[in-house]
Amino acid sequence: MILDKLCHASLIDGAKLSGAAVRVFPHNHLGKLESHLKWAREHYPDGRVIVVTESVFSMDGDWASLPEIVEIKNRYDAMLLLDEAHAVGVVGDHGRGLADQLGLAGKIDVQMGTLSKALGVSGGYICGGRRLIDLVINRARSFVYSTAPSPAVAAAATAGVEFLMSPVGERRRQQLRSNLTLFAEELPHVLAGGKKIQSAIIPIIVGTQKRRWKRRSCSRRRVFCAGDSVSDRGARRGTAAVTLSARHTAKQISGLCAVLRG
Repeated sequence: MILDKLCHASLIDGAKLSGAAVRVFPHNHLGKLESHLKWAREHYPDGRVIVVTESVFSMDGDWASLPEIVEIKNRYDAMLLLDEAHAVGVVGDHGRGLADQLGLAGKIDVQMGTLSKALGVSGGYICGGRRLIDLVINRARSFVYSTAPSPAVAAAATAGVEFLMSPVGERRRQQLRSNLTLFAEELPHVLAGGKKIQSAIIPIIVGTQKRRWKRRSCSRRRVFCAGDSVSDRGARRGTAAVTLSARHTAKQISGLCAVLRG
């Protein structure tokens, strides 16, 4: 099993618990991915090799190099597991995710995601071929021994999907994109070097010493700022992440940018 270094902790832990041989490649480093795949095919010529990546990365907010990853994994007869948790509802037609956005949905072997982000409920989903789904239903201990979602949660998730597919859902995505554009205009230095905002997650370099000061400043200005635990466990030291939604107003975004500039 071969994972991007910045994959979410749940993916890394799942890979370790699977009992498979695990290799990690530097974030979006296609050369290293290919060398790991070559190693896997030399050592496990008849084995099932799985590449694992997020589509939108949870702390940096950037996209996986998905077209190139698909091309490389096909050359080495590997499978691709794509976690769309942070893309669903935001990226792609009707929020279907990055694979849909790039026209690669039919080339993903296993597609998974969560109902707890854009859909606002709890639980998750996994999509694949019939044989894969039958295998998961009958053999995956994490599924077999988990309590099924309540009818209320299932109904709420269904309503969330219907909303994403509706014209109102599309207007909500357009508003989110407008908010992201406003943030980029307010803080152009955040996107120095030709960087672009690719999702609703925007990494900010604040420096290790300034992080707590920024937190206090945000609190005084009534801007919600999560504790250091998230930054320490999920992001590189000295960085933070801003997450915008369609519900944020222009005044709120300008106020946040004023705090971050200070």
